[in-house]
Amino acid sequence: MSNGTENETLTLGQSLQAADSSFAERLKIALSGESPHAFSKRSGIGDSTMRKYLLGSEPGLDNLLTIAEKANVTLDWLAAGRGPMRPAAGGHALTISEDGALPYGFVPVPKLDIRPSAGAGSVAVQEDGEADIVAFKEDWLRRIGVSPKFARLMVAQGDSMWDTINDGDLMIVDISVRDFVDEAVYVLAYGGLVRLKRLQMLRSGVLLLRSDNPKYQTEEVPPGEQPDLIIGGRVRWVGGSI
Repeated sequence: MSNGTENETLTLGQSLQAADSSFAERLKIALSGESPHAFSKRSGIGDSTMRKYLLGSEPGLDNLLTIAEKANVTLDWLAAGRGPMRPAAGGHALTISEDGALPYGFVPVPKLDIRPSAGAGSVAVQEDGEADIVAFKEDWLRRIGVSPKFARLMVAQGDSMWDTINDGDLMIVDISVRDFVDEAVYVLAYGGLVRLKRLQMLRSGVLLLRSDNPKYQTEEVPPGEQPDLIIGGRVRWVGGSI
């Protein structure tokens, strides 16, 4: 992180000038009453640098990213006053602007129009198209165990995985995982449904489809029926790593 020395080639002056409010005003809001000195110690940005920002100086991209993360605000809102103030997905994501430009360190993750059913009777319709794209920090994606190339966003449907995964939860799925690897939560197609289940393999070769919600029974898939079960990916994140 920067120690206060700014790289002029990364200054976002043009974006900041386009905002209805100044960066200094948005920074004051983002601090939510926290003193500049306290935020400086917590963020690692120099105290004098923070005070300059509050007086109208504009940050470089490295410090802008740090402020957005530590203050739990979106980069778009902090830099240019666009979009929601608070981020989705724990502060690791931002929506992509209309021009498609991404800050350094962020990568696009497509949000697929697939709603895996976490229940026993809801038919999930699978679409080939991509409904939306959100950007996540590349290093964070790698820390949770998924290559950005294979990361996809999906929305859970149903309550059989409660309370690990709830109806409507946003999930990051690693679509490179197409076979059972170890006990984990997978998105799969079986019995005409796109399902969301915890898989476990017995020594007998029987594959168990488990629900975290105790009111649902465990399903058994014998070896002879397993070719009919298609694994679409492994869930790597839902409100936190699982």
